[in-house]
Amino acid sequence: LQWLLDNYETAEGVSLPRSSLYNHYLRHCQEHKLDPVNAASFGKLIRSVFMGLRTRRLGTRGNSKYHYYGIRLKPESPLNRLQEDTRYIAMRQQPAHQRQRYRPVQRMDGMAESGSNSNLHTTPEQSFAAQSQQHQQFIDVTHVFPEFPAPDLGNVLLQEGVTINDVKTLQLLYRRHCEVTLDVVMHLQFHYIEKMWQSFWSPKTPSSDGSAALPPSEEHERTLPKDKLIALCKYDPILKWMRSCDHILYQTLVEILIPDVLRPVPSTLTQAIRNFAKSLEGWLMNAMSEFPPQVVQTKVGVVSAFAQTLRRYTSLNHLAQAARAVLQNTSQINQMLSDLNRVDFANVQEQASWVCQCEEGMVQKLEQDFKLTLQQQSSLDQWASWLDNVVTQVLKHHEGSPSFPKAARQFLLKWSFYSSMVIRDLTLRSAASFGSFHLIRLLYDEYMFYLVEHRVAQATGETPIAVMGEFGDLTSLSPTLLDKDDISDLGSEVDTDSRSMGELLVKRERSDPGHSLQEI
Repeated sequence: LQWLLDNYETAEGVSLPRSSLYNHYLRHCQEHKLDPVNAASFGKLIRSVFMGLRTRRLGTRGNSKYHYYGIRLKPESPLNRLQEDTRYIAMRQQPAHQRQRYRPVQRMDGMAESGSNSNLHTTPEQSFAAQSQQHQQFIDVTHVFPEFPAPDLGNVLLQEGVTINDVKTLQLLYRRHCEVTLDVVMHLQFHYIEKMWQSFWSPKTPSSDGSAALPPSEEHERTLPKDKLIALCKYDPILKWMRSCDHILYQTLVEILIPDVLRPVPSTLTQAIRNFAKSLEGWLMNAMSEFPPQVVQTKVGVVSAFAQTLRRYTSLNHLAQAARAVLQNTSQINQMLSDLNRVDFANVQEQASWVCQCEEGMVQKLEQDFKLTLQQQSSLDQWASWLDNVVTQVLKHHEGSPSFPKAARQFLLKWSFYSSMVIRDLTLRSAASFGSFHLIRLLYDEYMFYLVEHRVAQATGETPIAVMGEFGDLTSLSPTLLDKDDISDLGSEVDTDSRSMGELLVKRERSDPGHSLQEI
């Protein structure tokens, strides 16, 4: 509100393009790291500030655009210099008529060619589309969507008015709906998801408020009335079938968006995924507001696991990028090795053995392997391979056993306990490389959690999403579930570039190796 009042004022006889106001707002949100509202909500906000504002469609036929009539930029507003500068990245698509901007790929190539002759006049929509096309190289666009299982109705009697053909229709419609969801996410058009869910679960008359319309592939004639859809979802076999389908869908989406948790990705893509995850539960609950609580709870439970997985994986990726600067610094590695050799591992083992009851030989072997891997100045990928081997060694005796999931969870707890004991010893000794060890510990704990959840999923024949969905509070399981914002706070002296945080730790410890316990 204050931003609007500071930059705009009412004035008769003048107008501003509606998209320009929204683009100014997106830039403001981007600069201040705020989550923007959609175009429709922004329009309502403007009208609540500037009462009596009118909308007009101005321009030549075929090129007309909506304008707000009776508002202008204040002469002293810094936004005036941005009027001709539209070469920034819009964080969301606003005009509905641009909804096919990502496909087909040939059209994007053609746009790029034509844009090369007039790159000084690139529109925000083209900038956003170009950025999304660049992001395609960081996701897995070749991923195959697995088939869904058939619902097992057993001896369930269908109530009057619901037939077996209705079940088959639901199968067809839900598969089609999930395929469109997959296509939309693969093209990074996250803003469509809310409308798609609204259309499937609570169909209404298409809106004309300027909000994002549905993608063309979702604009099909509905063949299953809402009351029948609700009746079908009340059946436990149908609800279980839909839950299994959701597990497959969301696991596929995770593997598309984050095919490699350790690979560096642009911060803009990471933030877009996190904003998407933050919105999912609210979107689905709004779309299913008229459904029975049990149905909503089942659906939202899987979506929550999906959103939490996206947050965890993006946090893990952010930690990995921050740690690379530390692992690539020779002097810092030498300092870490020197500090680690001063740790009293015999005392650590003595204190931890009562709690963890781990085999002493295994603990000593891990200690020696860790020091050797550190001494070899291994890369992040080599460390990841070492951690994977540790999981294999520890859990190999439980493979094929029903106790495997429990043993895996116990290993996570023990690993976290031992690593916390080592960090405690480094803290008490005011180790010069404490900050680097803390960062590395966060990364390795989180990567261990990632490895274990995949091993458990493999052992139980489930998807990782299904394994995590069994727990109501995922945060309590993850040893180092940090938001990207939390990590950035550690390196508040630098920008959001995660590599800079690792470099900052190296610089701090090089310039002031004698941290006091109080400072730590």
